[in-house]
Amino acid sequence: MIIRTFLESYNLKGKKIVPFCTSGGSGISGSMKGVKAAAKGAKVVKGKDLTYVSYKSVAKWTKKKVK
Repeated sequence: MIIRTFLESYNLKGKKIVPFCTSGGSGISGSMKGVKAAAKGAKVVKGKDLTYVSYKSVAKWTKKKVK
């Protein structure tokens, strides 16, 4: 809920949102619809579950998404 509150509280028009999670619970796929709805006006790119990913893999993924 804290992420949703943040996304709803700020003007994110024209911003790029790169969702990720670090919990093995339900993964990220179930959250993407909510993130897109809360981040009105923002470009929300495909998220990633980083729970069991190496530091090297995270760094590589981050470089691709931040461009």
